[in-house]
Amino acid sequence: MNKFIPFSLILLLLGFFVLSSPLPVLAHDFTLEDLEIGGVGEGFEVEAGHEEEDPFKGWLNIEVTNTGDEAWGDFHFQIIQWGEETIENVDFIVADPYQPTSSQTGLSWVVDNDTVGATIDLYFYSDPVLPGESATFSVYTDNTTDENSWFGVCFHPTPVPVPSAVLLLVTGIIGIVGIRRFKE
Repeated sequence: MNKFIPFSLILLLLGFFVLSSPLPVLAHDFTLEDLEIGGVGEGFEVEAGHEEEDPFKGWLNIEVTNTGDEAWGDFHFQIIQWGEETIENVDFIVADPYQPTSSQTGLSWVVDNDTVGATIDLYFYSDPVLPGESATFSVYTDNTTDENSWFGVCFHPTPVPVPSAVLLLVTGIIGIVGIRRFKE
C-alpha cells in the first residue's frame, strides 16, 4: 500500500505538469489584433508579412475595429509578395474544415486562386460592421506547393453599398419636386 502512494503522487504531479504547460502555438498560424481602419476601399489596405514554417499552411486571424464613419459590408484579402520570394502558388482554402469564419453573421465568400496573388472576398451585408464596432475574420492559407518562407497578405474593408432602388427613389423625388417648382 505504501508503494502505491508515491507512484500515485508521481502520476498526479506529471499530469499536473502536462496540463499546466501552455499549448504550443503553430508557427504557420498568424494573428493580428487591435487593428484600426479608419476608411474603406483600396486606399485603406493593411499589409502584413508572415514568416512561414513547416507545414506551410495555417490560419490568418485578424481583429479589427472600424474607426471610420461608414459601415463595412465586406472584407477583401489578397496574397502579396513580401521580401524577395515569389508567391505564385499561395492559395486560400475554403473546403471543410477550413472555411472562413467571422464574428459577423450571414458570411459568404468568393475565392480566386487562379491568379497570382490569390484573393478571397468575405461578404456580410446582413450584419455590417458599424463605425466604432470590432470584428474578427479568419481565413486559411496554403503555401505547401512553393514552401516560401515569407509571403504577405493585404486586406481592406469596403462600405455597405447603397441599393440602387433607394438611389432611384431619391432621384425620382428630387425630379418630381423640381418639375413641380418649375410649373409654379
